[in-house]
Amino acid sequence: MNRALISFTAAALLAVTLPFPQGLANCDERQSDAQGCVELRTVVLDDLELGDPWIRVMQPGQQAGGGYLTVTNRGQEADRLVHASTPRATRTEIHSMEIVNDVMTMRPVEGGLEIAAGETLNLEPGGYHVMFLGVADAFVEGQIVPVTLEFEDAGRVDLEFEVRGMAHGRSAAHGQDQGHDHGHQGAQGHGHDQDDGEGHTHGH
Repeated sequence: MNRALISFTAAALLAVTLPFPQGLANCDERQSDAQGCVELRTVVLDDLELGDPWIRVMQPGQQAGGGYLTVTNRGQEADRLVHASTPRATRTEIHSMEIVNDVMTMRPVEGGLEIAAGETLNLEPGGYHVMFLGVADAFVEGQIVPVTLEFEDAGRVDLEFEVRGMAHGRSAAHGQDQGHDHGHQGAQGHGHDQDDGEGHTHGH
């Protein structure tokens, strides 16, 4: 057997016998941020698949932050995300976001968010998100924040939201996330980072 063939065989054996770290097979199966690839995490609750929960890092002294994830409904009936909570915040709400008269506004979603049968709901910067209010200690990159989500039919599930850097998930609509002066409940200029969400109401 010639030397070239021996080298090729040894390399092939190494490729087969040396596995990638668990959950880190390749970047195609994960999302990418400014620092490279990050592992996608999926939790199954009844007919729902909850993927990649994360929170954007907060500035020191900031008292509010946004959380994001995807929810896929594999069932035959619609379900609704109706409530969220965490011990790290005094109040947690599910918010919508839209631009009205060139001003980005946010407000709690009444009645929860529907996840239609066979569809995926994306909670992402610039759109629907979980809003954490009254955060005493700002979320720091790399931290894991425990969050409980409640669905109308599937019930409750405990998730771990990873705190990620400002560049992750950045979009044009939310390019200044955590420092914006978006209106809440239609009141312009009420920023998330000013207090614990004065004027917010729970619909739960």
